[in-house]
Amino acid sequence: MLLSIPVLIFILVYNYRQNAAAINATLNDVVAKTKQASIENAESMIHGVAATARVLAEVGAADPAFFRTEQSREILFQSLTSAEEIDATFVSFEDGYHRAVTRIDDNRRRSDPKIPQNANWHMNFMDDFSAGEKRSRHRTFYDIWDHVVGTYDVPTTTDYRTTSGYPEAKQSGTLAVTEPQVNVDTGFPIINLRVPIFHDGAFVGCAGASITLDVLSRFLAAHRASVHSKTIIADALNGKIIALSEKEKGVRLANGKIEVAGLENIDDGDVRQAYQLQRQKNEDDFLFRSTPDGEEISASFTRFPGSFGRPWEIINLTPTDDFVGTLKRTNRQMIVLIATLTAIELLLIYFFSRRLSRPIESVSRELRSVEDLTFSHAAPPSSKIKEIKELQTALSLFETSLRSFSSFVPLGVVRELIKTGIPLTLGVESRFMTVLFADLQDFSSLAEQIAPNDLLAQLSVYFEAVSQAIAEEHGTVDKFIGDGIMAFWGAPTHSDDHVLRGCCGMLRAARRMQQLNADWKAQGRPPLRLRVGLHCADVLVGNVGSSERLSYTVMGDGVNVAARLEGINKTFGTTLCISDSVVESVGPDIVARPIRKVQVKGRNHKFMIYELMGIRTSDDPELAPPDGFEKLCEMTRAASSCFERGDLHEAARLYENILMVFPHDPLARSLLSMCSATSAA
Repeated sequence: MLLSIPVLIFILVYNYRQNAAAINATLNDVVAKTKQASIENAESMIHGVAATARVLAEVGAADPAFFRTEQSREILFQSLTSAEEIDATFVSFEDGYHRAVTRIDDNRRRSDPKIPQNANWHMNFMDDFSAGEKRSRHRTFYDIWDHVVGTYDVPTTTDYRTTSGYPEAKQSGTLAVTEPQVNVDTGFPIINLRVPIFHDGAFVGCAGASITLDVLSRFLAAHRASVHSKTIIADALNGKIIALSEKEKGVRLANGKIEVAGLENIDDGDVRQAYQLQRQKNEDDFLFRSTPDGEEISASFTRFPGSFGRPWEIINLTPTDDFVGTLKRTNRQMIVLIATLTAIELLLIYFFSRRLSRPIESVSRELRSVEDLTFSHAAPPSSKIKEIKELQTALSLFETSLRSFSSFVPLGVVRELIKTGIPLTLGVESRFMTVLFADLQDFSSLAEQIAPNDLLAQLSVYFEAVSQAIAEEHGTVDKFIGDGIMAFWGAPTHSDDHVLRGCCGMLRAARRMQQLNADWKAQGRPPLRLRVGLHCADVLVGNVGSSERLSYTVMGDGVNVAARLEGINKTFGTTLCISDSVVESVGPDIVARPIRKVQVKGRNHKFMIYELMGIRTSDDPELAPPDGFEKLCEMTRAASSCFERGDLHEAARLYENILMVFPHDPLARSLLSMCSATSAA
């Protein structure tokens, strides 16, 4: 492989370079032909329209008064329709008289609501300056030529002697071609041609025509060098665009006005980049990489002949991939084919070697999984080699023993023992942790009513559901105490969000017990009512016991408070009771409502306890607060505030209001009873 693959790659590269050189020569030839055709078409268009304007000038020179008659509109119409690129033909005189015939399209109709909707042609003339303030523009509209469909007159002060092209033609005495400009009626770029009119040797005015550049742009679009090439005709002096194959980019909106785009501001990154490089390099033919996608582009700038009369240039941008792309794709296919054959060879080698190495890798993988206790439940394939088979048997016994050991000791402790290799010893440390106590309501009475086997089955499901909820939030189940569960967060592995995870764990446990009770009810079994208390505080955590038997657990006042909070649920009919320290730690992230201040056994001061309702921003169904929680929390806070101030009458009224909106709220019912009992006492 190491010998053959480089040789194949060398052959591919060599063939590619040779073929690419030939194809690039073809590219240059096609681009040259495209530029020549575009130049010839532009010259033909300009010269053809100029010839039409000269005919009008000759008529005006022979009889200037002719264009002041209605008969002159016919020759203007014939001149207009002599070529599809002519947008308007006109004559303007030194005394201010002006006559023109133009096409009417949808853009012109939109620009002037007075234009009849069925008009297709338009003739207008302006009075000379002798009319003074009464000088007007007289407009006539036709659906088919010579059939009038509308007229109107409008006062005007327009002086065509000052418009672009007129002063130049008057001064030079010959044809004047203007720069591109946006037609105010259509919004599209045009150029004006003007030919001076001389009568008896004196300059009397100009004849002219407006050329819409749309026809030239369509020609450029139809005669591209390749599918993705771009052809632009622009003014070489100021960079203004005359025509381009993508005509919609020929104009731009600047300061609320439509203007002719230039090479430096056109909405085309490749054109702008090519223009900048041409000015920097002072070269007319070069290659460059497109900034957006890195595509190689051939750029060519060519001036129009000097005989054309305008400093125009034609620009052609052609992606080289349009010509060498097929060759590149073929090379890539060859590389893929070679890679595929090589991969098949490697797979065969791999297949035969794996038959020898798989049993050893399996043993190695199982041993590595011991470190984080991620045991594989699938039995590895048995090897036919005696020594490896004995090793697999010993590993299976070791995993079984360790899995059993980890069922009695918190997994975090076992992982730490395996990773560090340090034997367990007696000792505790102080750490800020979250402690949870869970218990079942009236379990003793329930145990007397249910058969032992049925009770054990339900208890097993209950223990599994609550333990799983705690484990999912990275908590550690410390011990099972009868029907109770003790768990904690923050040890043996430290975590910054242990308080919030404790809240999530108790919520998941409660919601899953609700689902279990619904299923048991459908089966005719009695429900198991869960009560949970959660508290965070500085406690002692570590290994306690004797040198012969150790237990990893937590101790301290914080543990006792969590146990008392679990029992307090019975007093208020709640399920999830948390302390004020939990609210202080994660208050913005949870939804909890105040119950009342209590004093638990072993403490000298009272503190506020809360009922946890959900995680504020969670969309998890197990964590999201119930519907209407905002109103319920707000009403409960108001009632609790009155209760703590000693205003029992107002507190009772507010708790009654809660029961009117939430009639099944046990907390409001129990606190209302307390208000009544306290007031009576």
